Amino acid sequence: MSHRIASSLAATVLAVSLAACDDTHTPTGPTVNYPSVDGSYSAVWTTQFNRTVDGYNGSFICYGSLTLTQEPNSPTIKGFAVVSSNCPPLSFDLSGSVTPGGEISFRTGGPKPAGGPCPAPPPTDYSGSFTMVGSALSISVRGLTSVNCPGALEGEYKFTQLISAQRYR
Repeated sequence: MSHRIASSLAATVLAVSLAACDDTHTPTGPTVNYPSVDGSYSAVWTTQFNRTVDGYNGSFICYGSLTLTQEPNSPTIKGFAVVSSNCPPLSFDLSGSVTPGGEISFRTGGPKPAGGPCPAPPPTDYSGSFTMVGSALSISVRGLTSVNCPGALEGEYKFTQLISAQRYR
């Protein structure tokens, strides 16, 4: 009889142990909080260029705005960019993401140079950071692309595009 009790007790302990190790329960990790960057920003594009055929280089500056939308506590951002002065007016769709640590990346178009035969650059991947100081939020990103400009003395240009944007609330 004591052998049956011991066997029954061992089976019960084993069943309780297995139930405690139920692998259908998924532990939850810490909650990730994504900062909000939605809103309207005044923006400055600084485009540095280098013509690959002969090394001719320079830069141009354009002004405009960024409008970003973001669902609450989501890393995904959407919106559009608008070039409104100092360069031909253009607008572009924008999509990307943010991290809790202050990084931002998105894909959007860029301004067409005010002079010369070069077209607007193709949609470009930008990456950089955002910072909050008081009620102002600043975005600083950089994107690299190539543009083929028509003309006998033109050809490929390498564009480094910098966007600095400010949101005030």
